[in-house]
Amino acid sequence: MGRKASGCAKLIAALTMAVLLACNRPSSEAPLTRSATAGGEAADRSGVRTITAGDLRFDSTNSTPVISSAQKFIIPVPAFGGEPLVYPKGDPKAGQPIVDYEGKPIGARGLIFFNDKDRSIQAVAGDGQGVIIINEVTAEQAEQLYQKVGAFRADPNELTLSQMKQLLEFARTELHLGDMYNSTRSFARTRMTPALASRAPRAAGKEIEDYGLKKRDDRDICHAVFVPGKFAFEGPAATAQVFENGGVIVEQSGAFRGVQPEIFVRTYRLLDGRAIVSPASDLKGWR
Repeated sequence: MGRKASGCAKLIAALTMAVLLACNRPSSEAPLTRSATAGGEAADRSGVRTITAGDLRFDSTNSTPVISSAQKFIIPVPAFGGEPLVYPKGDPKAGQPIVDYEGKPIGARGLIFFNDKDRSIQAVAGDGQGVIIINEVTAEQAEQLYQKVGAFRADPNELTLSQMKQLLEFARTELHLGDMYNSTRSFARTRMTPALASRAPRAAGKEIEDYGLKKRDDRDICHAVFVPGKFAFEGPAATAQVFENGGVIVEQSGAFRGVQPEIFVRTYRLLDGRAIVSPASDLKGWR
């Protein structure tokens, strides 16, 4: 009887130890978690830093004044309602409302699309107040976009959700214009001017506002900070913008956006008009 009791006790002890080891073994499929660091930024287990605009300073001491010089194509988003603005399947927040960088829902319904450059999900409300901005568009590419829109409707404000998606897919696959993001009609009206005065788009005899090939106003000063290394920026996109080899965070009138380094040197210049050769050396950096 004593030997049996002793054997049972050993078996129980072994099983208990096995359970404890299994519970404490790290799982290769454990979800990434973020933890606050001393600098206020966040990091996950893969080593990728996650920063927000609150981690940066855009004053004269810590940022560099710059001006945008890129041509952009503005597409007004009609008041068509659209699809539910929730994070898609596969996203950690799948099914939850898409929010902006302040944590506020972008809207109940609208249009969800993707920015190829930042590998981030974008969304714009379908309430008639938003626009989609396609970056780095030539006059020739703009003409093809005008023709594509015209094949659907004379007035872009009458495009359907399906037609908008076809237009964005055409821009991405046929014209290789994958750098696109959401903004507002108010921004387009107050901060942008026609790139070609001779090509002002019209419908029913009237010029169409918030539409076509435009550029930022030369008097519109932005403030830029270079962030080195690999990181993710939680800004205006629905999901964090990913930067593999450093990136530039641009602030203008309280709005923030991350720009890939190779795009930044092509689309911005210093306040005195000089070209930016390298964001790492020409801009003030975040430490």
